[in-house]
Amino acid sequence: MRIAIAGLGMIGTSLALDLTALGHEVLGYDARPEHLEAARMLGAVEDVLDGPRGAFDVLLLAVPPLAALELLRADWRAGLWLDTGSVKRPICERAQALGRPLVGGHPLAGNAGSGPAAAARGLFAGRGFALCDAGGPRTLAEELVRSLGAQPFWIEAGRHDQAVAASSHLCYAVSCALALLLRDLPQELLGPAAQEMLRVATSPPALWQEILQLNAPGVDEAAGRFWELLREAAAGSADVLSAARTAACGLRGCGEEGHG
Repeated sequence: MRIAIAGLGMIGTSLALDLTALGHEVLGYDARPEHLEAARMLGAVEDVLDGPRGAFDVLLLAVPPLAALELLRADWRAGLWLDTGSVKRPICERAQALGRPLVGGHPLAGNAGSGPAAAARGLFAGRGFALCDAGGPRTLAEELVRSLGAQPFWIEAGRHDQAVAASSHLCYAVSCALALLLRDLPQELLGPAAQEMLRVATSPPALWQEILQLNAPGVDEAAGRFWELLREAAAGSADVLSAARTAACGLRGCGEEGHG
């Protein structure tokens, strides 16, 4: 297929590496010339684009959510539009309003790096890839995701945003709050638990600011419930702590007697 990828950061360049290896003609677009050059040097793209020209089988939007919302208005021509952001409802609603053949996508994959230098072949292999129906060709989207070695699953856009508000977006906010709480304490007393919980707050804040703004209702709801549960856990109730341990072991797949 002829595939255009708008956004050649870590996710976009990783997609390009895999799709090029599969034999597709992959062209890249990015507002940063250094990203274009880096992706080309890596052999991730066959050529670069200076804007929405030509026709494609697939257009992948691998840009921050506000940029994706703007790109939906651009004159790209593609049979399938597939985005990769972690907020789905605003993207899907705008695509439907504009008549774009979009399937909302969210690969549950990544690493601690950023930019093309952090890209990797096989980044999506074995990982979940959420798909949200917004009127685009479902079968093509699912086949494309499977070709990456990812595991596609369908979910309604609003339900997706409600879930990731708790499982991802709130986690970042909590990590940030903890960093601010701990910054003036003796560094010698920051053990492994604190270090692990602070990791997410080291992410670049610009993208997270967009995500938190676009998914504000879901994050606010999750934060309210979290505050209630935090107070219960902090009170040291044996029942609450035991239930939390059982839940954590189940979520991590370690069994109730496991440690990690």
